[in-house]
Amino acid sequence: SSGINAEYGVTTMVDDFKKSYVEKEADLLEEVNKTKSELLESLEKYHKLEYEYTQVSNVRVVQEELTRLRRLNKANNDAVKDGKLIPLEKVEEILQNQQEKYQKTIAKLKSRVTKSESQLSRFLQHL
Repeated sequence: SSGINAEYGVTTMVDDFKKSYVEKEADLLEEVNKTKSELLESLEKYHKLEYEYTQVSNVRVVQEELTRLRRLNKANNDAVKDGKLIPLEKVEEILQNQQEKYQKTIAKLKSRVTKSESQLSRFLQHL
């Protein structure tokens, strides 16, 4: 009977060990899952912060460019007032006039060439 008791005791110990092992495993798994979800949450927060930082950086870049363009615009306006620069409308007008002059000159030259060609052909016919 003492052998049965000893055997029962060993079986009980083995069962207790199995139970505690299963419980420990479950606890560890729970801890791993909790840690995993905390990490995912942290990662999500990090991505959100990173995105917000990018937005802030983009805003800063845009603001700097806007400031640069405003300064440039002011400098150009001042130069126009001082007569150092010709206003864009005036430049367009000058270019338009130049183009019209060139077109008239080209038209005159073409008509001269045409007259010369016809004179030449009449002269050749007389020969």
